Amino acid sequence: MTSLKKQLTVWLIGLLTMVGLLAGGISYWLAKEDASLLLDHQLRLVAESINKGSQLPAMQAKLADESEDEQESDLVIQVWYGKNPVRSSRSNFNLPRGEASGYSDASIHGEKWRVYTIVYPDRTVQTSQSDEVRRESAADATLHALLPIAVLIPLSWILVIIGVSRILKPLAEVTRAATQRDAASLTPLPTDGLPEEVSPLINEINSLLSRIGGAIASQRHFLLDAAHELRTPLTALQFQIENLSKNQSQDDLEERIIELKSGIQRASHIVGQLLKMARYETEKATVRARVDLGEIVKSCMADFIPIAEKRGIDLGMIHYESAYIWANSDDLRTLFNNLLDNAIRYTPERGQIDVSVNVSMQRAVVKIVDDGPGIPESLLPRVFDRFFRAGNHETEGSGIGLAIVHTISNRESAEVTLTNRQGRNGLIATVSFKTFTPE
Repeated sequence: MTSLKKQLTVWLIGLLTMVGLLAGGISYWLAKEDASLLLDHQLRLVAESINKGSQLPAMQAKLADESEDEQESDLVIQVWYGKNPVRSSRSNFNLPRGEASGYSDASIHGEKWRVYTIVYPDRTVQTSQSDEVRRESAADATLHALLPIAVLIPLSWILVIIGVSRILKPLAEVTRAATQRDAASLTPLPTDGLPEEVSPLINEINSLLSRIGGAIASQRHFLLDAAHELRTPLTALQFQIENLSKNQSQDDLEERIIELKSGIQRASHIVGQLLKMARYETEKATVRARVDLGEIVKSCMADFIPIAEKRGIDLGMIHYESAYIWANSDDLRTLFNNLLDNAIRYTPERGQIDVSVNVSMQRAVVKIVDDGPGIPESLLPRVFDRFFRAGNHETEGSGIGLAIVHTISNRESAEVTLTNRQGRNGLIATVSFKTFTPE
C-alpha cells in the first residue's frame, strides 16, 4: 500500500525541483545574454569616446605610455590613421582592421575576440575584448542570478514536507480515531479541518456507520420482538407436552394432541414469517423480469379459494386487466399471499372478498376489499410495524405479514396503503405499480 503523504511529498519535491532547474536554466541564459549585451555596449561606448579634438593627443599619449599591467587589460583599443601604423593600447597586439562599422568576431593566436569597429573618413577606431574575459564576466553575472534559486530549491523541499504534513494532519487524526475504537463503536469520525476533496468520503463513511448502527438496532429490536413473540407458543407447547405425559382418557388425549398440533403449526408459521422477514431485510439484490401482474394475482387467489370456501367466504375477482410490470414474481406472490391471508383471517364466515386489477395512467392497481372489522383510524399508521396486530387477539396472527408486505413493496418500488371502507365495515388494501409496456 502506497503512502499518500509519501506520494504527495515526492511529486511536489520533484515538480518544484524541475521548475527550479528550468528557472535556473532560463535565468542562466538570460543573464548570459544580458552580460553579453552589456559588454557589447561597453565596447561601443569606448570606441565612440575616441574622437577628434583635444581627447585624441591625450589618448595617443596614454596608449604610448601604458604599463605592462594595463596592457593585460581585458579591453584593447586600436586606432588607425590613414596608412600610418596602428596605435594600440596593448603592445604586440595586431588584430586586423575591420572593413565596416559594427560588431564582429575575430581570432588571433588561437584566441577569440569580440570586436567593435567605427570607420571614420580619416581614421578607424576598434575596440576588442577577449572571449575568455567575456565568458568569465557572464559566468559571474549568472552565478549571482542562480544563487537565489540554488538556495530556494532545498528550502522548498523543507516547506513541502512541512506543508504536506500539516495538510494531512486531519487525515492522520481521522485514522487515529478509526484505529483506536473497538468493533462496537459506531460514533462518527471527526471531520474538522478536512480537505474539501476528502470530506465527502468521510461524510459517506459516517453515513454508512449511521446506517449500520440503525441496522444493528433494528436487528436487535427484531430479535427481542421475535423472542417475545415465540415465547408464548413455545410455553404453550411445553405445557401441552407436559399434559400429554399425564394419565388421561382417550378423548382427552385426542383433544390435547389437536391443541398440540395447532400450537406447532402456529409456532412453525411464526418461524417461517420471521425467516422471510429476515431474508427480505438483508437481501439487497433481486432478479426482476417482465411479469403479468393480473396472472400472479389470479394464481395467488387460486391457492386461497379452498380456505375461503371452507369458511364460507366468497372470494372472487370483480375486475381484471392484463398489466405488465418489472418485478420479481416470487416476491409478488409473497406480497399478495400475505394480503389475501389477512383478508381471509379477519373476514367473518359467509363474508365477501373482492379483488380487482386496474390499469390507469401507466399505473397498475390491485385492490383487495373485505368486509371484516377494519382497523381503527388511530392504529392505521402502525399496521406495517413488525409484530403489531390491530385486530382482536382471538384471531391468530404473527403480526409480521404486513411488515413483509411493506418491505417487498419498497423493494419493488410499489405503493401499498390500507384504508377503511366508507359507510360499512371492511378494509381496502391497495397496491400500485408502475406498468411496463412491452416493445
